[in-house]
Amino acid sequence: MIDNELKKRVSYCYQCGTCSGCCPVSYSQEFSPRAIIYDLLNNPYPVEILKKNNLLACLTCNYCLQRCPQNVNFGEFIRQARTNMYEDGFRVEETHDCYVSTTSSIVSRSNIIPKFPKDYIPSNIEVAEQGELAYFPGILAILGAYFDDIGMNFSNIARSSLLIIDKLSDMPIVILDKAKPSGHDVLWQGDYETFKKLAEYNFNLIKSKGIKTVITSCAEDYRTLALDYKELFGELPFKVKHITQYIVEELEKGNQNLQFTNKMDLKVTYHDPCRLGRHMGEYDAPRKILKALEEKVGIKFFEMERIRENALCCGVSAFNYCNDFSKAIRVDRLKEAQSVADILVTTCSKCQIHFNCTLSEKRSTGSETRFNLQVMDIVKLIAEAMGLLS
Repeated sequence: MIDNELKKRVSYCYQCGTCSGCCPVSYSQEFSPRAIIYDLLNNPYPVEILKKNNLLACLTCNYCLQRCPQNVNFGEFIRQARTNMYEDGFRVEETHDCYVSTTSSIVSRSNIIPKFPKDYIPSNIEVAEQGELAYFPGILAILGAYFDDIGMNFSNIARSSLLIIDKLSDMPIVILDKAKPSGHDVLWQGDYETFKKLAEYNFNLIKSKGIKTVITSCAEDYRTLALDYKELFGELPFKVKHITQYIVEELEKGNQNLQFTNKMDLKVTYHDPCRLGRHMGEYDAPRKILKALEEKVGIKFFEMERIRENALCCGVSAFNYCNDFSKAIRVDRLKEAQSVADILVTTCSKCQIHFNCTLSEKRSTGSETRFNLQVMDIVKLIAEAMGLLS
């Protein structure tokens, strides 16, 4: 059921239309957040209303929340409505053969643990079974098994993250390689029970190891652990940090092990993921790092036109409903990036998948839309600048 407090908050909507005017989905297809709110609040059995309004098209990007004069959290309203739909037997239109939701469901109900190839853990780093500092690979192992055909190497993201943390930390790292996916995707698809099973397993695993700080390199995992786990379990006995936040803390402490020495002649721009940016309010940490790289190793950092709270979404959330409309959003963002840089850097594994998928598709079909753009995770750029990748 939709939470009564949220329903009350949503009822403050006075149908001004600001949300519909700024929604990236409404630019390319018939979609109106305010119409969905009106219909849901005035219909005792909303499933047909939800289908009619194409609830799955919502990116839950929180673009509308940034502008709503009544502070209506439409994305959270949509999430809870999807849970109602799921409980009534309605399933999302998921991309990639329902791979992520199926895998998440299987591992939530079994002893199966998704794993990377063993060589993703560098042989020269100090690791521990118990300790205060941990790295959460999360969804990366599942993604790594499926998306290598579009040039994605998620083992390298995890490996780069571990090399950076090991270099900056004075304590061994607990690698949570027995963790399961955080549950982000199934939560936003409406499968709350699977999310709850995954969350309970991961929460108990983290607690059992005496961990005080969990670092993750994926924006979606960061939001899920920091916000959704807290909502489920109450105040967490550990801190959750995105790796860019951890690096900036060490940068501002003057950590002498944080040295950017590998010169790079690159033109770079940064894409704000919705989960790290609008959902969690973190815009500065990645930029502080990129500006430090500009000063120390010579990269050239350029901003796109739409940044921070105004950044355009990558076009898909939780692998829901990828179609020509969502691809149009993605192409728009890629054009914006290419107008200022050669490399698009981001901090979200899903954004990288969606951008690389579109780039791969455009190249293979001989599309008139030409891109000479590389998409890169920020941790790989940082690890290269630190001379950690051989």
